[in-house]
Amino acid sequence: MSRLYSAIDLVAGIIVVFARLVIIVSGIALTVVTTANVVIRYISTSGGLSFAQELPMLMFPWFIIAGIVMAAHVGGHMAVEWLYEKLDGGVRTSALIVANGISVAAFLVLAYQATLVAEIAGAEHSAVLQLPNSIGYYSLSIGAVLVSIVTIAATARVLRLGWEHRLEIKPEEIAL
Repeated sequence: MSRLYSAIDLVAGIIVVFARLVIIVSGIALTVVTTANVVIRYISTSGGLSFAQELPMLMFPWFIIAGIVMAAHVGGHMAVEWLYEKLDGGVRTSALIVANGISVAAFLVLAYQATLVAEIAGAEHSAVLQLPNSIGYYSLSIGAVLVSIVTIAATARVLRLGWEHRLEIKPEEIAL
């Protein structure tokens, strides 16, 4: 059982590193493109960068989903703290397992539905960059699966280490 918990922790750790990179890279890219577009609009007569509307629209969903993955990793999504505070011991842990199970099931359904919509949206492409419009939907699908995995890992952490480790954040996880 210890190996299973270690494997779950390893997978969750890899997902968290990936989510951090997505947040950092997409955050920088969004900032650079948006700032450059504003500067160019004011110093040039060209009206700005032609792709300045498309790129953020395609990147922002990845940025948001990565943030949700990070929140799920530390146990901070879909929490019902008021209920947990009224419960004790095994009942509280059981409520967490049920709540996280519902959350995982909902995210997996969302992943499936987002994949179906992405396949349809892939037929259309953005006007300037000619990128498929399915990019945002695939980010939702992939992100929902990753949130499910880290939610399972957070649940396993509580089962292994106890309730007091549910919202545990390591010092290296605080700042991006």
